[in-house]
Parts: sequence; C-alpha cells; structure tokens
Amino acid sequence: MARDVLHLEADEHIILEVRKHWIVFVGYAISLLFSSLMPFLIFVVVRVFYPSILDIGMKGNVNALFLFVYCLWLLFLWISFFINWTKYYLDVWYVTEKRIIAVDQRKIFDRGISNLRFDKIQDVTLDVRGFIPTLLNYGNVKVQTAGEDNYEFSMSTVKDPENVRKVIFNQHNEIGDKSRSIF
Repeated sequence: MARDVLHLEADEHIILEVRKHWIVFVGYAISLLFSSLMPFLIFVVVRVFYPSILDIGMKGNVNALFLFVYCLWLLFLWISFFINWTKYYLDVWYVTEKRIIAVDQRKIFDRGISNLRFDKIQDVTLDVRGFIPTLLNYGNVKVQTAGEDNYEFSMSTVKDPENVRKVIFNQHNEIGDKSRSIF
C-alpha cells in the first residue's frame, strides 16, 4: 500500500505486515469449487437416471437452458471469489516504529483505516485453538488500548501470531523506554 495512503511520517517505516493465513482463503476456494461442480453433477445424474423429468415440452432446449443457467451460476461464483479475494488480500495490519495501522476491507468499495499508537497499548492477546491452527501456526490477535474507551483492535486467523505479539511488544517497550528517558 502506498506511503501516502497510510499517511506515514517522514521518519516512519513499516516493520511488519500482518495478513490472514492462506488456509482461510483456500477453504473458501475449495467450497466454491465444490459449488461450481454440483449443478453439473446433478444435471448429469438426472439426465442419466431420470430423463423423463427433463422432457417438459421444451424438445431439445433443456441442454441450452441448463447451459445458460449454469453459466450464470459460474459468473455469480466468480464474482463471489473476486470479492472474497479482495477482502482477504486487502485486510492487513502494518506495524511501524510508532503505531499499528489496521486496514479493514469491509466490501469492495468500503475500507476503514485505523491507527493505534504504541503508548496507548495495554495488552496483546493471542488465541490459537485447535489442532489445525496449532499445526499451521495461525490464530487471533487482539490489541487492547488503555483509557476510558478501552478500544480493541482484532484480526482473526493471523499467520504466526506469536511473532506479531513479540514485534508489537518490542515496539511498545521501545516507545516506553524512550518516553521514560525523556523525563
């Protein structure tokens, strides 16, 4: 993402880019593949075992009608794939020397960008549940702020959540050490 879009300061650099684990999108893609094949398989089974159901007075146009509806279905699935790929790819956290920038892609043309300075961080929580998340090293990361509002940044299915926590705490401690040395 461009430096201008993130509004980075002149001396600010990105330390870590945090994205969701690839397994999240692969699971969705497999379900789309299954959804794309099911109508075709159902049509073939009906055509072979129950051909009388398809003879509804259209005289040979059943194949053309099925092909038309099936292409519409595939187009719908392709659009769904594109929308979910966009959300998967553009949901990201950037950890810089001074803050965390969370880019939340909600819809195709709906994006939210939030900032959290390290001096406002109170706690970073990890949540890795289950065999597959432990095996593939992904989980949920939550960053809580201090103060009355007690706002919470969260991202689910982050790859290597322990490293994310470590980098955030290192930067938090570094900012804390700089502010204490000033006073």
